[in-house]
Amino acid sequence: MSMNKGKYIWMDGKFVLWEKAQIHVLTHGLHYGGSVYEGMRTYPVEVAGKAGRRKRAVAGIYRLDDHMERFVRSQKEIAMKPPYSKTQLKRVCVELLKKNKVVDGYIRPIAFYGYDRLGIFWGDVPVKVAIAAFPWGAYLPNEMKLKISPFQRLSNKAVKIEAKVGSYYVNSNYATEHAKNVSPKADEALLLDENGYIAEASCANIFFVKGTTLYTPARGAILPGLTRDSVIELAEFFGLKVVEKKIKPSEIGKFDECFTTGTATEVTSVVKIDGKKIGDGKMGDVTTVLRDGFDDLIHGRLTKFKKWITFVD
Repeated sequence: MSMNKGKYIWMDGKFVLWEKAQIHVLTHGLHYGGSVYEGMRTYPVEVAGKAGRRKRAVAGIYRLDDHMERFVRSQKEIAMKPPYSKTQLKRVCVELLKKNKVVDGYIRPIAFYGYDRLGIFWGDVPVKVAIAAFPWGAYLPNEMKLKISPFQRLSNKAVKIEAKVGSYYVNSNYATEHAKNVSPKADEALLLDENGYIAEASCANIFFVKGTTLYTPARGAILPGLTRDSVIELAEFFGLKVVEKKIKPSEIGKFDECFTTGTATEVTSVVKIDGKKIGDGKMGDVTTVLRDGFDDLIHGRLTKFKKWITFVD
């Protein structure tokens, strides 16, 4: 999808015009991959009108505190000394949404090693931080096909797997390119870990459904996404059982349904893997309940989960 623009981007303490948000071509993070980022969504959430007026929609940032906690933690995982606190960054997100007048959109914080010198070691290279916010549309279709990738998911023996590091996504791009170009073509890739168990899709976590039980890969070779965590809690709220375990590709055929979760993708049904139908090849009942429930959750219609929404009014 093409990029929607906001008016301002916040860079190192200043709001600059979108077109002026530039970095030097010799930026260390550009050459050696030393960057971390987050992806957050903001949704229209109805709140009571003032002085007896009708309800109105304001921006509701979903799980802002948790995303910023991971953002700061990821910086530390690649030896950065975070130049801004979680509280400061959260305040910037709120102010940026107001300045850009974004209600239904996407927020992208990024921290990277800046322009100082060439050389792979990032020691003493200055850390730069920026945050963008802009309108956002649908990222993937409601139903999609996956293809098991010949590219292995990065190992936790090679990298700090639970940090959200920009350079890790070269792995995802190799897998996605293969999925989209090698028959049977698919929308996304499904990566296996170093031991041959299912890990995750190229940019989303994965769940399988059998009856009223959800199965999802255990931590160790995945980025434990916040949408994944939300759906686990939501499933339990609906009385569904959730099991986190190692899943073999050979087990896929026994499941009734499959779906992925992610900030950009939300809850997306998977109807085929490697050209073979999952269940009857349509979005299943459990997936539908969770997709609709998640939509209620992010728009503030489920009181239990309003704790996860930061209102921007």
